[in-house]
Amino acid sequence: MALALTLAAAVSAGVASPGRSDPAQTDSVARGARLFEGAEPLSATLSGHSAPLPAAATRCLHCHAGPAKSSAAPSDLGPPLDRRRLQEVRARRGGPPFAYDKASFCTTLRTGIDPAHIVLPRSMPRYGVNDAQCGALWDYLTQGPAE
Repeated sequence: MALALTLAAAVSAGVASPGRSDPAQTDSVARGARLFEGAEPLSATLSGHSAPLPAAATRCLHCHAGPAKSSAAPSDLGPPLDRRRLQEVRARRGGPPFAYDKASFCTTLRTGIDPAHIVLPRSMPRYGVNDAQCGALWDYLTQGPAE
């Protein structure tokens, strides 16, 4: 009886409710959306250049559709970025099969080299993201709105 009362109290408090989301995770996804859309600016340069890009040129949304499938992103500049495209194992340009995890995603943003060791086009900015920014982008792209 005491166990049942403890469990009932935990559920009513939201502790044991499986439908409740972690507020920190929700905040991270929301921040990732702001970074992706450009509401929170990112610092970046183009490969081979030292001058920082203007904030308006570093918005992921300019070249990539994200989980929200915004119509503002031209689909021919960069591939869509969502949970399936990032985490599904696949080969690219004849390279070995790969999938992104958070660490390889962050490395790619910073260096322009993907997990298959293929260098991304020079038009893809190299971002000076910190771990929190990169983690928020990853959370948004992999746990944000359904594809």
